[in-house]
Formats: sequence, C-alpha cells, structure tokens
Amino acid sequence: MKIALAQIDMRLGDIEGVCARIESQAILAHEQEADLLAVPVPLLAGILPGSLIEVEDFEHDMVSALSALAERLDQLDIAALVPAVVAYEGAALLEVFVLDRGHVVPVRSLFALRHDPASGEAWAPPVFDIAGVRVALTFDMHRDISLLPPGCDVLVYFQANAFDVVDEETAAVAAVADGHFAEDVARSGVWLAYMAPVGAYDEAVYTGGSFVMDEGGRVVAAAPCFEEALLVQEVRRGEQLPCVERRELPQYQRELWLWEGLCLAVRDTARARGCHRAALRLSGDLPSSLAAALCVDALGPRNVIGVFTARSNVFTPAQESEERERAELVRTLAAHLHIPLVEREAPDLSLWADRDVPTASTPRLHEHIEGLFLEDVARQEHALPVSALTKTEAALAAPAHLGGFDGVFAPFGDIYLTELEFLARMRNRAGEAVPSRLVTLNAVEHTLGEILARAMTPSWDDTDWSAYIAQTLSQLEPAQVDGVLEAHVDRMKPFEELPLAATQREATALLLMLVRQGEYARRMLPSTPIVSGRSFSERCWPTSLAWSDLGKHGEEAKTIAGLVQAEVDRLSERGEDMGERMRDEVMGFIGGMLGLTQEQLDELRSEEGRRKIQENLKQFEEQVQDVINRMVGEDSHSASAQQGKRPPFPPGKMPSGHGFPFFSDN
Repeated sequence: MKIALAQIDMRLGDIEGVCARIESQAILAHEQEADLLAVPVPLLAGILPGSLIEVEDFEHDMVSALSALAERLDQLDIAALVPAVVAYEGAALLEVFVLDRGHVVPVRSLFALRHDPASGEAWAPPVFDIAGVRVALTFDMHRDISLLPPGCDVLVYFQANAFDVVDEETAAVAAVADGHFAEDVARSGVWLAYMAPVGAYDEAVYTGGSFVMDEGGRVVAAAPCFEEALLVQEVRRGEQLPCVERRELPQYQRELWLWEGLCLAVRDTARARGCHRAALRLSGDLPSSLAAALCVDALGPRNVIGVFTARSNVFTPAQESEERERAELVRTLAAHLHIPLVEREAPDLSLWADRDVPTASTPRLHEHIEGLFLEDVARQEHALPVSALTKTEAALAAPAHLGGFDGVFAPFGDIYLTELEFLARMRNRAGEAVPSRLVTLNAVEHTLGEILARAMTPSWDDTDWSAYIAQTLSQLEPAQVDGVLEAHVDRMKPFEELPLAATQREATALLLMLVRQGEYARRMLPSTPIVSGRSFSERCWPTSLAWSDLGKHGEEAKTIAGLVQAEVDRLSERGEDMGERMRDEVMGFIGGMLGLTQEQLDELRSEEGRRKIQENLKQFEEQVQDVINRMVGEDSHSASAQQGKRPPFPPGKMPSGHGFPFFSDN
C-alpha cells in the first residue's frame, strides 16, 4: 500500500476550498499510485473552534461537502482520512472521517458507539483495512502506540498540538535527529505516518515536516518544513528500504524554527484578513525594528510600510539628541530593509490636552496619536496593522495600551523581551536587518525601562506606590524579570519556586501583582500566535480577582487532596479504635465465661496470643460453643420443668445457623 501525506496550508473553515484542494491532492497522489491520502487536522474547523462546532448549519455544510468529495474520490479509487474537531455528546471530539467507496465514516464516533463509553476500548485507536493493510489512527502517539492490537501495520498520527518552542516534538521531523519518536516506533514494530500541518490557524502555528518511519524507527521519507508538499511512500513490512540518514534530517534550532513559524503566522494572518501588506509603527527600539524585519521576511519589502512619528514633547538638549538618534535608527532600519517609510509629526499635545504645562499623561497621549497615524496608513494601504507588543509588556503594562490603537496582530505577543535579542542575532547572521546598536543588552534594558514606566500608568502614577514600585523593580535585570514571568505564567510555578522568591521577595510579589491587575486589559490587546507552553489567551484568570500569590510563608502546602487523605486516615483510625473496643468487650465476655484472669486476657490480646488463637481457632471455638450450648440447655431444661414443657431443643444441640462464632478475623 502507498500512503500520501498532503502537507497543505488553507484558510480554516473554507469548506468548499478545502475539499477542492483535497481533491487536487488526491489526483496527484493517484498519479503516484497511492491508495490512501491523509490531510492535516485544522483545515476544516481549526484546533480551537469553540462553539462553532455546535452550529447546526456548519456541521451540515461540512458533512455535505465531505459526502460529495467521497463520491469524487471513489472515481479515483483512493481513500482519504480527513480529521476535524466535531461535537460529540456535548463535548469537542477529535474525529477522523474515512472517505472510502463513496461513503463518509466518522470512525472514532462509530467505535465509541459500539463500545461502552466508560471502558477504555471506546477511545482506543480505531483500526481498519485499506488495500489489504491494517491502518490505525491516533492523535496521541505516545499513549496509543502501546494499545495497538496485534497485526496492525501502520499508525497514522495526526499532529494536533501546535508548535511550542519548548517542546521539540511539535517540530515533527526536526525532532527525530535528537532521538524523538524512533524508540517508540521500533518497540511497537509498526510503521508511523506522521501528518504534520503547516501554517497558522488563528492562534495555532504549525511548522510542517511530515514524515514516514518504518518499523525499525528509520525515516524513509520526509516532507520539507515551513512549506506545502505532498509526500507519497509505500509501506512494506519486513523490508529494509532506503532511509534518510540522521545527519540529513533537519536539525531543530529554537530561534530559527521560532522565526520561521512567526513568518507563517504573519503571512497567513494577513491573507485571512484579505490583504497582503503590513504596516507598523517604528520607534527606534528592538521590538519594533525586529517586527519590521519579520514582516519583510513574511511578505516582502515592498509590502511592508513603516510609520514614524516625531515627538513634540522635546524641550532640552538631551531630549533633542535622543530624538535625533531615534529618527536616525528608524531611517537606517528602513534603508536596510528597503521598505517605504511614512513620517509624521505629532502636534503640540499640551494644546490638545488644554494644559499649559505637559503632565505625566503626555507620553501616553503621544502613543495614542501614533496609533491613529498607524490606523490611517493601514487603512489607506489596505495593510495588516502589526504591533510590536511583547509578552513582557503584555504581562506588566497591558492597561497602558487601552484607549489607543495598537494594531490588530502582535507576532511577539507570546515571546518575552529578552528572547528578541537572540532572534535578532540569528536574523542578522543572514544580513544585517536590525541595526547592531539595537541588538545589545543595553537596548533590551532600555526597552524594559520603558515598559516599567508604562506599567505605572494609569493605575500607579498618581499614588505613593509609584516611586516604591519603580525603585524596587529597577534593580532587576531583564533576564530576571522574564525568568519570573516565564515561571509564573508559562509553568504556573508557586511563589516559593520562582527564580527570585528567595532573594528578591518584594520585587517578585510586585511583578505578580502587575500581572494580576492587567488581566482585564489583556483581553483587549491584539491577537497573537501561540508559540509557548502557555499563552495569556490560554491562561485566563478572573478580571476582578483580588488574590495575589504571596507564597505560603514557610508553611507546608495544603491541598484538597491532603484534606481527603486526612479524612481517610481519620476514619481508618476511628475504625481501628472501635474494633479494639469491640475486641476488649468480647475478650472480657469470654474471660468471664471461662474464668480467665486479667493476666491471661492480656496475654490473649497480645500479638503472640492472637497467633496462638489463630492456630487453635477451630478447637478453641468448639470449646466455647460447647460451654454456651450447655448454658442454654440448662436454662431451657429448667424452664421446661417449671412450665411442664419440653425444652425447645435437646441439650447440647442447637438449630443450624444459630452458632456463635466469636473468633472471626477481627
């Protein structure tokens, strides 16, 4: 059997366009004698469709289009696997539609219907035959590969998790050279067909790199990363086919993969908005300069417009020198990138604010004016307004961005400020795009200082806390600030495990306080691609939250699981105490009947006494039972004699089931 992996990039939800593209890929695969075609997960509804999958007409259009596609593919004598997120019993389900012989079969829902949903079998990898080959499907290779039944030939793995810069496996074939996937595949003894998406689907970004691996864990075919491709490979069990040497496989490089992934995000976001150009503010700093270089790599220099606004609040020679240097940096950048530059001059903001003396709010008003200029240029040029916002600024100074236009898309919104320096160094190795004066630690420190200054507005600049917060946080290095934010936001570490909790406790608490108070404002920031372990769009806390993490102050962690275990221990101890009292009462009762002394009873209660009782349990129980029978018999005989009646049962005999087995295991 030959399997084809169609690594294609389409606008999600374009149902007719997606199905037409699948058909064209099927035609190409059929020409190469493929029997089965697989396509990426997010084409039809994306990976986070929300309530879209609950819309009845969307489901109708999707099923209708797939049914018509199945009939057309039947004429080509090729089957197709089309994954999508669907609604199943009120919840989102990753489904795979098998288009074969003119029929559309949602195999995961079908398998769940045939099995008890409470059992593990309902969600085991579905297995079926295609061209005489046993094919299994999965969205979680590491979990499901050990659950495959005997006789399975190939496992088709649909990558659903988007690119995560800290998770190398999300880079698909680029992770193989570092030892990923091969060991699991070799242990299972099945072929692996890894279907990797490519492109940006709303906030999710995929880098491509589909591949086919034989049962020995050797890559026999691979598609390129960051571009569309059709990969066709024949599955031959038990044969040594030519493979791609490990040294020939793409090597995962964090900065390069991140850069190329962001380029895909800029390009696909612009295309989804119906434009092919981008416009952004240039401020003479590292984030805006690097954002311009990113847009150039994604869209081309002719399709990127820089907007520079000269500041009006310049009053001293030092400010004039700083403004001249800033303008020079922006013009140098535009010349390096070969992009058009639109220069504007801000009006006298003191007149706008009806004030004779500039106030602390003037810088913020100036940024709002720059936003208006950006919006105007973007509308005139029909361009995507791009923001240079970083994750550091979104964490600390989100409220300062409200009330003004800051673009609609922030490619660095899930990347911390300090990482931009490494991205810029990587990009400049291919030719200086960002002026070297901006690719330094001093430039990063300057940008962080501006972010912290914005963080004081509008909530803190008129309070007594402003100077204290500014002085405390100014002592931190950019790497320290981002280290705390990354541990707190991305990895959800408790306060005591944050990098500066032991040495800079107050500064750490203030950083977390700024993150918390900006929760409401982050909901209104530009959209951003997700490239980290946890973005702010995934980490949503209540906007009116008053609690802030200040640590446990040396106490041990108290958890709900701990309360449950404490209650279990308490009930167990209570049961043991009750059992001990019952044993004491029974032993006292027996001791009274047998005439045992207190010392003898204590000996029976001991471990040695219990062991002897167990060894002589049957004999001892018979003796006690005989005593009880005699007692009962004598009482009955005496009562019968007095009343002239026969005893209810002969002496020494008791009805069946009326014994007294005192010595149970307890």
